Amino acid sequence: MKTEAHLQAHLFRRAREHDIYCRKMASVGRVGFPDVLLARAGRVVFVELKNPSGTGTLSEMQKREIRRLKDAGAQVYVVDSKEGVENVIRQIADA
Repeated sequence: MKTEAHLQAHLFRRAREHDIYCRKMASVGRVGFPDVLLARAGRVVFVELKNPSGTGTLSEMQKREIRRLKDAGAQVYVVDSKEGVENVIRQIADA
């Protein structure tokens, strides 16, 4: 994985292979919302993707949004590797 875009493409491909609903998110008027929504069998999770090179870090706004989502009972994953993608897919596919 060279870029966040490559990691996102991998996540979407693996989600399709496991019949997991997968959508890129855009939050109008709200900065810091996670990149991707995944859903399967009544389970919904959010994924924030970061550059696999290790250069991507969470901004303060992203940290705040993730904390708010978790406080509301949502599951949020921060993923920066293929292994991280596989972990999220496994958790959702096994639900």
